[in-house]
Amino acid sequence: LLISPENLNEFVEDLTEQNLEKFRHQLVDRQEEPRVRLSRVAGKNFLVLTDVLVSTFTEKGAVSVAAEILRGIDCNQEAGRLGEKR
Repeated sequence: LLISPENLNEFVEDLTEQNLEKFRHQLVDRQEEPRVRLSRVAGKNFLVLTDVLVSTFTEKGAVSVAAEILRGIDCNQEAGRLGEKR
């Protein structure tokens, strides 16, 4: 079962502004390929972040990357919920 981009939007939208900023930075700081450039996400809202996730990592990969980043910024509850939706 794949999570839809719309469902992924809900998880990113629910982040506080501080956690959204952390999410952006973690996304850009990932060492694995493909990489995301800061210019694609700097100052962008959750809709743009979700589009970047899906276009960069595909729908299937975007969920894994989002969950990994959420755990990395100590949003473990959100990461767990995202895993449940998969």
